[in-house]
Amino acid sequence: MRFILIFLIGMISFFYIGGLIKHLTHKTLPSMLGFTLVFVGLILMIFGQSLINYPLNILIGCFTLGSGFGVVIFHLLSNTYLISKKFESEFARKHEHGIERFLEILPGALMWIVLSSPIWLSLTAPFAVAYLIIIADIYWLFNALKISITMFIGYRRMKWAEAQPWFNKLQEDFPDQWDDYYHLILLPIYNEGLEVVGSSFDAVINSDYDNEKIFLAVGFEERVNPKVKHVETFEYLEKLNSKIGGIFTTIHPAGLPGEIPGPGTNRNWMVKNAIEEFKKRGIKLEQVIVTTLDSDFVLHKEFLAGAIHKYLSTPQEKRDKCSFTGVFLYNNNYWQTPAPMRLIASGTAFWQISEQVSSDKYINYASLSINMRSLLDIGLWIPDKVNDDSGFFWKAYYHFKGEYKVIPHYIPLSADAVLDINLPKTFQNQYLQLKRWAYGVEHIPFIIKKYFSSSDIDFWNKTSYLIFILWSYTKWGTLALFITFAGLFIPLLNPNYQSSALSINQPIVSSWILTIAFVGLFTTIYVHEKTVPPRPKEWGFLTRLWSYLQWLLVPLVLVTIGTIPAIDAQTSLMFGKYLEYRTTNKARKA
Repeated sequence: MRFILIFLIGMISFFYIGGLIKHLTHKTLPSMLGFTLVFVGLILMIFGQSLINYPLNILIGCFTLGSGFGVVIFHLLSNTYLISKKFESEFARKHEHGIERFLEILPGALMWIVLSSPIWLSLTAPFAVAYLIIIADIYWLFNALKISITMFIGYRRMKWAEAQPWFNKLQEDFPDQWDDYYHLILLPIYNEGLEVVGSSFDAVINSDYDNEKIFLAVGFEERVNPKVKHVETFEYLEKLNSKIGGIFTTIHPAGLPGEIPGPGTNRNWMVKNAIEEFKKRGIKLEQVIVTTLDSDFVLHKEFLAGAIHKYLSTPQEKRDKCSFTGVFLYNNNYWQTPAPMRLIASGTAFWQISEQVSSDKYINYASLSINMRSLLDIGLWIPDKVNDDSGFFWKAYYHFKGEYKVIPHYIPLSADAVLDINLPKTFQNQYLQLKRWAYGVEHIPFIIKKYFSSSDIDFWNKTSYLIFILWSYTKWGTLALFITFAGLFIPLLNPNYQSSALSINQPIVSSWILTIAFVGLFTTIYVHEKTVPPRPKEWGFLTRLWSYLQWLLVPLVLVTIGTIPAIDAQTSLMFGKYLEYRTTNKARKA
């Protein structure tokens, strides 16, 4: 363990030393210095015992080896080449497909290295595994406490935001500006019926805003024959048309070149149609705020006014490089769903609230509001990727040279928790939805290639984002399983470990750390009880009791359906088994 630690200290310290030297001198330490340090480190580790006593030669060798790697990695990331920029650029051009596949394999490979580490590391360095488990436990504790605190802060901000008369505030705070702006709501539909989308339409119509400045774009998919399947929806929209500025309906053609089916390509089609509609009405595109919704999203009545208020409150030089978002709740059918689905829905909602409060790297999720001119400048949604929300974030991030941000206004919208016609299909849909979310890893090749080609973005900014996203996907598929099961492999694979004091103390220390971490669950339960709808009155005692005891399932959910879909998604991409977009079936009990 100490050898690994010394190596990491050397690598990280010389990485940052390289950054400091470049900041002060505008010159990068040569990569050949790094390669020389790597060579010297290896010589010291292999042959250094004749010069330096063991294990000092190994410690110095590990530090030197790590230092060399730090220099080489900084040179590669900051200069985008190792030795010859011309040769390496030409090599990358000739082997573009191979590099693409390597980058697709990378996140899955990292995940499986971490997942399998308790096995191969237990054979050679069992104490390292034990210490890594404790480090992972401490990280889990830190995150649990951070999430519980920031989730509570986010909940308080949400309660304040939803209580404000935003339309009145808009007129008071921006009397000469608000009237210039219009709302365009994009709502793509696949096979959802009127029983689902009707409440979404009604929420838009009933928004506390000037209805003449609200436009609703509803996009159907040609591949489901909408003129037959969605007759009721077309009729309902016809009745609503006079209640707002206008309703634009489109049918997205199937099989367009360069596209995969999904809401992103449907939205692109809807926006292109809306542009023509606004031109007919003489409305400038920079005066339109576009808000994307899934078909089951129900807006709070103050959502649209609050989004405009937040937009106008943001400094003018920043607001058109941002998108804005609300708080996501899953209350439409919450108590109709099985307990595991409720826990996943609540966990997703509260994690999103926490990230909105605490992270400066919050990534677009499910819904956004953005100026239409900015949306067009970015180039709309990526048409050939499954995960359109995170893909849009990275496209916008690089377009705005690292200055793109997602700003929360904390006004809630409510979605459906996963529910299908029976329990097996509900679990299947939940699993496939989580797998699709985890398949955002498909954007890693784009992120890394743009990282190296975007020399106009601050090095530390883009590097922190790259590390953040790689770590996010790696820990999603590994952390819960590593903490839960890694300790079981050490005595099985290395019986000598059982005679050490660490073999006795590590489980005790881990148990105490994780017990403290579960204190954060009480905050989750409190916020849960404050945000979910009232339990159905017709529920019996046992059903009602189970709704309070459902939190006992949290550990099981974390290590199964909370983790396995991420492993599946990254492994699929790793082996070139590309996903197609699959709409999560929406169902509500009468």
